[in-house]
Amino acid sequence: MSNVTPFRRGTGEQPDLTAGRSRGMVVIALASQADGTGRTMLAAHIAVQAGLTGDGPVGVLDTDPKGALFQWWNRRQGKVDAPAYGALCDAAGIALTLDGMRAAGARLCVIDTAAGDAVALAPVAEIADLVVIPSDADADAAGQAAALGRALSKQATIAFVINCRGHSGGEDGNALAAMSSGGGWPAGTVQHANAYAIAMTAGRSITESHAGSDAAQDIAELWTNLRGILVAG
Repeated sequence: MSNVTPFRRGTGEQPDLTAGRSRGMVVIALASQADGTGRTMLAAHIAVQAGLTGDGPVGVLDTDPKGALFQWWNRRQGKVDAPAYGALCDAAGIALTLDGMRAAGARLCVIDTAAGDAVALAPVAEIADLVVIPSDADADAAGQAAALGRALSKQATIAFVINCRGHSGGEDGNALAAMSSGGGWPAGTVQHANAYAIAMTAGRSITESHAGSDAAQDIAELWTNLRGILVAG
């Protein structure tokens, strides 16, 4: 899926993501300059996958005024486990909201953001341990993602994800390599599938609604890679 060397579980326990972090909670933010890159879908699926693989309790924080991630979280309530916490706030409320999740016991929070440039996204990047930037494999889109990554790398570790509609593996790999050449980690590719929209509408994830599918495997591999990036620091 990518050229990231993922963490593989051995005979012992997997490394604790919060170990050595003064805040006691890991923060991952999804960011891009344009709408339609899959930030909300990826934020939801990263949160669920992290919870399923033992990195919870997980919270989701929606800072996009559209509130799609928070609406998805609300649809889950009473039906399925994880994420344990959900919130919607503007930029001014991020720090206080994260403090509340941390105090409640969250070990990981995934933040969805509105589309914006590096200046608009810098406040979120400053409090994030990892900023995940999704992009299509198109050269223009990949170039825009790379530029955003270079700008935000002053505040946080950067990871790139190709979220695309059926490009060839070579094209995806070339786009990932191009984006990460200026700094940042290539975290992998998520191929477009209608099942994502169906699952999100129902307040679920692809892992829950289409277990064993190629799409579910994409998400599992993506979280393995992102987790490896966090462990590597």
